[in-house]
Amino acid sequence: MTDGDPREIELKLRIPPEALSRLRNHRLLRRPGKAGPVQKRMISTYFDTPDFRLMREQVALRVRKIGQRHIQTVKCAPTVENGVNSRSEWEREVAAVKPALKGVGNKRLRKLLGGPKVRKHLAPQFVTDVKRATWPLKRNGSLVEMAIDVGEIKSSKGRVPVCEAEFELKSGPIDGVYALVQELHKSIPFTLEPLSKAERGFALVRRRPPRAQRAQPLQLDQDCTTAAAFQRIGRACLLHLRANEAAVRTARNPEGVHQFRVAIRRLRSALNAFRDLLPRAERRRINSQVRWIAQRFGHARDWDVFNSVLLRQVRSRVGNDRSLVAFAAAAKAARADAYAAISDTIVSPRYTESLLTLEGWWESGSWADSLGKDRDEPACEYARRSLKKLHRRVAKLGEHLETLTEPELHELRKRAKKLRYAAEFFRSLFPPKAAKSYIKALSEMQDRLGSLNDGVAARQLLGELEKRNESMDPALLARATGVIAGWCAARVSDDLKQLPAAWAKFADTKLFWK
Repeated sequence: MTDGDPREIELKLRIPPEALSRLRNHRLLRRPGKAGPVQKRMISTYFDTPDFRLMREQVALRVRKIGQRHIQTVKCAPTVENGVNSRSEWEREVAAVKPALKGVGNKRLRKLLGGPKVRKHLAPQFVTDVKRATWPLKRNGSLVEMAIDVGEIKSSKGRVPVCEAEFELKSGPIDGVYALVQELHKSIPFTLEPLSKAERGFALVRRRPPRAQRAQPLQLDQDCTTAAAFQRIGRACLLHLRANEAAVRTARNPEGVHQFRVAIRRLRSALNAFRDLLPRAERRRINSQVRWIAQRFGHARDWDVFNSVLLRQVRSRVGNDRSLVAFAAAAKAARADAYAAISDTIVSPRYTESLLTLEGWWESGSWADSLGKDRDEPACEYARRSLKKLHRRVAKLGEHLETLTEPELHELRKRAKKLRYAAEFFRSLFPPKAAKSYIKALSEMQDRLGSLNDGVAARQLLGELEKRNESMDPALLARATGVIAGWCAARVSDDLKQLPAAWAKFADTKLFWK
């Protein structure tokens, strides 16, 4: 999308149906002398091709009937350029519930919508039928339209209820939106809604829950400033997190949990990469929000690795041993408990408050003044200093690889992880071939350290499993524990043997930022 595209800036939140009356009667909405909300019924028909070509291009096309009028809207997904709550949007009035595609949007959209594969095959896919009540609200110099939508998404495949609030910025800075939502959240149990109505509708039609998504490649312009780079990197991490929150909420699949944790690690790494510019107290305040979420998700990932990798490998070699069957059942139950903790986290007030704090801080640019004159420095200059410092921290430990203890190897792994994410953030500012070689060598070394860490972590999880299996026959328990502990020890030993070669390859790789 281009900078000139019309945009809608809107934050969407789920509302528990039992909290609706409390929200409608909130003091911010019931101001003396002010008229009540504007209410209307909206029936929106969403269109796509049979193979969902628009959906795959992250484009939504709908025609909304309001009274006797028909409003056509084309929306695109949020981007790192515009922000996590900003969508390019084109609206026009049309004659009926039928799209009028001529002259819609920018050049890319016109090519997509006007092509024969779309134009000749468009058909209704699903309908949203909601009753909307809207209030104009002011906060921190911003005019915000708050809308409550109650209704459902309908298709031939079924129905999905809708009960949500939307906060659209009409004028002023975006921090007014976050300030308003955070004030309401003190008494209303909102949770962030990671999916648009269009995304929920297509999930219904296709009967597919949201899938885990990898981080999209990040492109920094050669002439971008340090401040612009920081905001774009943060937005990329937040978009990655939001995409996988939907997968964790609805599918609870291991890859969704993994990618969500990757997004959290990338956020923490972004704060670390810019630590020299951000005030210490501010950095710690924001990082504490990210760290809490990471801790809540960490245990589930550990059990995923234990169940899907380690136990599977052991049982493939040992066979269907009676002791391992009972142990595997306990490991599966432990993983279920860890996933239940994730579900509790996502719907908790603290999680919502943490994400609102993170997004509001990064989107509003309230951090920019703290950068001082460095905010306008070319990003490539700051990237060189940051990468140099992070590389030195890795090299300082790696030079003594042969004598490092397990805790020191764990620290080396964390430092390597921070360096790799920073290298990926900044790679587009430097020659691509050199950056690719460096990141590949670093990733191979980091993977070896990660495998080593998984083996060490598995030993710790054995203690939890022993407690869960206290009623198990002592002989069988001892056998299962011994077999798995032996496997872990062999895995750690093998990783330690192969680590020096991976380190040597990385140490000999040219620094791409010089």
